[in-house]
Amino acid sequence: MHQVKSPRRTQVAFCLAAAWAAGAALVPVCWSVGVVWAWAGGLPGLAAAFGAGGAAMVAWMFAAGTAVRDVVPACRTAARRLGWAVAVVLGGSAGVALGYRARLSGDVDLGGDTTLFLWCGVPYALVAALFVPGRAARAVAGTAVAGTVALVAWAGHEGDRAKELASLLEGSPLSRKQLLVPEAPDGYAIDEGNGSVSGQGFRLGYRYAGSGAARETLQYEVVPGNASPCADTTLPGPATCTDLDGGFVEATRRLGDGSPSHTLALRRDGLTLSVTVSGPADTPRLRRMLTKAHPAADDELLRALRFRP
Repeated sequence: MHQVKSPRRTQVAFCLAAAWAAGAALVPVCWSVGVVWAWAGGLPGLAAAFGAGGAAMVAWMFAAGTAVRDVVPACRTAARRLGWAVAVVLGGSAGVALGYRARLSGDVDLGGDTTLFLWCGVPYALVAALFVPGRAARAVAGTAVAGTVALVAWAGHEGDRAKELASLLEGSPLSRKQLLVPEAPDGYAIDEGNGSVSGQGFRLGYRYAGSGAARETLQYEVVPGNASPCADTTLPGPATCTDLDGGFVEATRRLGDGSPSHTLALRRDGLTLSVTVSGPADTPRLRRMLTKAHPAADDELLRALRFRP
């Protein structure tokens, strides 16, 4: 009976080492040359540099595949070796691109530029490992590839969110820890896109999304300093103010249509938190909102500040 020879570990190791070396040696060189060519020849020069580098990497991997053609089934023939070399280069390059994006986000630390070349070879070695014989080796490589892709994709997503949030908060007089949001009453949720940041402070609205009859939208604001709700010029009509215990101040107004407007403010740690409701006010509920205000999570800020066309 014909017996299939077991894979020779040294040849498999050579295959993976060659893939790692292709990325570790050529990616930094292609990048350096590409920057120079881009400066000298613009985008065509950059494309030419990476095209030449990609061709060199495919040739390198094709030669490595020739050395292990008796061990790696994907490298048995010249046509299959070429396909294998292209697959490893494309898959490894995609991994390098994802890693670079994750590094730019700041959520993944890959070290300094002097050690970055070590990481450049890892994606190529992992992709090459998907083709070596042995279920265990392929399973480990597949798990590593999937986990790495998920990690760097998540890091890139978080980096994009962080940049978007920084853009939305530009010009805010409040620090990140001072962006306090209240505890929403039962049935209320942040009114998406109804928030704003200005030189005066941070505003957002809460709309009623619960069951039963519709209720008034709550308008919330946090500003630096000890601002008095009685001096708010954005609401019409004179205010009747009452100092309450615990640092609370309540302002009541009669609007032009005769309906009442209530504002409850709380002075806290150099800030003034206030919530305004048109119509009858449940003062104990508004007090709980402001008392339990907490630093806003990223999701809360994005939900409030993102523009909704």
